[in-house]
Amino acid sequence: MSTDKAASDLPRLSLAETVAGRIEARIAEDALAGGHRLGTRDSLRREFDVAAATLNEAVRLLISRGTISVRPGVKGGIFVATPPPMVRLGRKMLELSGDSVSVSDCLVMREALEPLLAREAMRHRTEGDVAELRRLAEAMAAAVESDSEDGVGYLAANWALHRRIAEITPNKVLQHTYVSLLEFVENRLRGVTPNGPSTRYVDGPAVHKELVEAIAGDDPDRLDAAVAAHAALTAARGGGT
Repeated sequence: MSTDKAASDLPRLSLAETVAGRIEARIAEDALAGGHRLGTRDSLRREFDVAAATLNEAVRLLISRGTISVRPGVKGGIFVATPPPMVRLGRKMLELSGDSVSVSDCLVMREALEPLLAREAMRHRTEGDVAELRRLAEAMAAAVESDSEDGVGYLAANWALHRRIAEITPNKVLQHTYVSLLEFVENRLRGVTPNGPSTRYVDGPAVHKELVEAIAGDDPDRLDAAVAAHAALTAARGGGT
């Protein structure tokens, strides 16, 4: 995929992630039970004032996370899902507030899980997985060039890449634990103004591209080096890798 194509995909990706996050926050803040009707695609599209394609992408993300279900028919629409235990764990993380859990604690746990997650990705990735990871890595690179100073597009693409890596493993305990940590950090950092312009992320795309290529390959030493470089980037950026 060309950089121009990646850049054109980025705004919809970022906005869809934002809409999905707002819906997740509403479910958590209002303690909405499984089966609660959130509305229809059209009503939610109007509420969030987004294009149909953006709303559809947000719906796809939420379905993949086990957050919502879609029912057809006259009385159908979009409903809060009745999630399995591992998805409820993720929601519990999002509901935590105050000083009970810190972003730094979550980042420590996330860093501890990433070597295992990367090895799982290398072991189980398909050609389709690799193509999607490369697309997301290109979107990160495009974001550094096109982002405003808040870096929102870069961070959205970054989190989407890491979530996609996590989706490769068949180990659902590992996957949901990691994604829960990622979403907790993402929700805590969303809306926080960075300490500098998005050019501070200029080294991030190269590190993530190498991580993707290491996952695509068969060299464990290369993968270990890529994971170590990513850990160093995480430490330097405080979660905005």
